[in-house]
Amino acid sequence: MPIPRPLRLAVGLVLLAPAVAGCGGGDKPAFSSDRINIGFKGDRPGMSEFTDKGTYDGFEPHLATMVTGTIPVGDKRLSYTATPVTTANWQDALLDGQANHNKADLVIADVSERDDLKKEYDLAGPYLQTPLGVLLKADDTRVVGKAEDLKALRVCVSTGTTAEAQLNEIGGLPPVHGENLTQCLARVDDGTADAVLSDYLVLKGVAANSGSNGRRAYRVARDAHIGKTQFLMMVLPKGHQKACEELRRAINDYLQTPDWMNSLRRYFDFAPADFTDKELRDTFQPITTSAGDRCSA
Repeated sequence: MPIPRPLRLAVGLVLLAPAVAGCGGGDKPAFSSDRINIGFKGDRPGMSEFTDKGTYDGFEPHLATMVTGTIPVGDKRLSYTATPVTTANWQDALLDGQANHNKADLVIADVSERDDLKKEYDLAGPYLQTPLGVLLKADDTRVVGKAEDLKALRVCVSTGTTAEAQLNEIGGLPPVHGENLTQCLARVDDGTADAVLSDYLVLKGVAANSGSNGRRAYRVARDAHIGKTQFLMMVLPKGHQKACEELRRAINDYLQTPDWMNSLRRYFDFAPADFTDKELRDTFQPITTSAGDRCSA
């Protein structure tokens, strides 16, 4: 029998110290261990990719290292072990690690802030903001600069994502569905879809790492910023306010360092000749705030 959700939350998280109701945790530490399990997706070149060396590489694993390394836990610094999650299973992995999922204490996996997530999770960040973008084959010369341009295209979206909701709002041809980004890329490759709609930065990372070692070459429509800006958040189970606030402060400090901009350029191949620092800051650098409905007790 499935474990009731409140119990799953109670038994699932062992390395983050839960907040005490009404007092935000009192004197309890934010983290009860100096090492936590962080869930990453492995199919996002640039953002987060599982390499043939058996490690994760990309902006999000690098971010995790830079942020956790500044948080003290006793006389040590917080560190992490990477564990795999997917679009379909990250919530189960975060809550209880059962049903063949590895346990994650924290998920950093291009999860966009949504009102429904705030009801069951604490959200630390944002660490990036991004519009939705459009990916096409590199040799596809069609001009895509605005949402209306998508109406004539067969666009693949992952089921249950913000991109799917946005595409339904735009209208046009029926969406082509994929379980994840890899399946949507396959749809483009085999001609059953013309384009993929997803977070601009996720698609930019895929395009930047395409076209070599037998990979098909893709491009992202440079100026097609579709829909509302998405805020990418670190996700914890609900009720871990102190850990959430510690992470938020560390993210905010990291956003002010030169490494944030350098990493954005390195992992997503933003050449200075094509994108100025101001363009990147205006488009992708968020303001990290302590909103009550993000880190809530």
